Amino acid sequence: MRLFQKLLLLEFLPFLVLGILFFALILVLADIFANLWQYLNLEVPFGQAIRMSFMYGPRALILAIPIGAMFAAAFAFGNLGARNELVAIFGSGVPLIRFVLPMLVLAAILSAGVFILEDRVAIPITRRRNIISNELLGIQDSKSRSNAVAISMEGRVIYFADYYDDLTSTLSSLTIIILDENYEFFKRIDAQKAFWSESGLWQLEGCRIYYQGENDEILQISEERYSEELISENPDTFRLDTREIDEMTGKEARAWITTQKRVGLPYKVHQAKYYQRFTMALTPFLVVLFAGALGGRFRRNILLLSLLVSLVLSSAWYIVRMISTLLSELGILSPIAGSVIPYLCFLMLGAWMFRHART
Repeated sequence: MRLFQKLLLLEFLPFLVLGILFFALILVLADIFANLWQYLNLEVPFGQAIRMSFMYGPRALILAIPIGAMFAAAFAFGNLGARNELVAIFGSGVPLIRFVLPMLVLAAILSAGVFILEDRVAIPITRRRNIISNELLGIQDSKSRSNAVAISMEGRVIYFADYYDDLTSTLSSLTIIILDENYEFFKRIDAQKAFWSESGLWQLEGCRIYYQGENDEILQISEERYSEELISENPDTFRLDTREIDEMTGKEARAWITTQKRVGLPYKVHQAKYYQRFTMALTPFLVVLFAGALGGRFRRNILLLSLLVSLVLSSAWYIVRMISTLLSELGILSPIAGSVIPYLCFLMLGAWMFRHART
């Protein structure tokens, strides 16, 4: 058994390394040619352009691993079949699952490596690359925004401002609704401007304050300057965040989604993309599972047929994953269900293919 497994790994590993490097190189070259015209038009120095291309390397490597793993598995079985070694292996009574087990274990390690590589290396480098690219291309990234809205204190304090200026951390034409502990109306504050102070509170100017009197009548007072402990939402909440969830590490993404949810902003789209990061990392295991299950199914043209069917199944997986992500973003499926259900379905399909494989 160990001899057969060693034989499979000796066929699988060289193709795996070559496949990953080849497809990563193709992706890097595609990125170079996609951005080359921009660099030439803006006369970006050649060294900077090459540096930007190399910074795409970790992302290209992550995208190349599933493709390289699938091709390596198909080529390994194709070579063994072409030399009729599969006939000898299966003729000795070796179950297919035990034969390909080392390859599946290696694919699982690759999946874990993809997740760690993306979270620890690719995302920080991609974020840095985008910053440098914006600087080279003269793209300004302003955090100021109009119609800034936020909800804090578990829904008890609601902010609405016509404009937030990120350079000065000020809110213009600000309206604040404050609810009591029973979530009933307690106070409304209209302010011309609000400045963020070092004390961690918003300092309001030109205020009109409305509150409920003893006889349920609405009373009004004016204050030139006003602040209180409840009005303490951090200015970061009001910023126009132009970052994508793909540019955030796992810890940053979870914190950002929690903030979006807390202040009442749409968050399910970002949550769906965050959960898809896990199933995307598990793709190498899935494609190797398909290729391994198909390895003993064909008797002729093993390489061509197994590679073709593996490509079809892998393409179907990517399409279904995209559809489930879209359904999650539309709210038809929960973000976690949209990520997990397609992967479990294809995982069960792979297990079924192994159970009914011809050996």
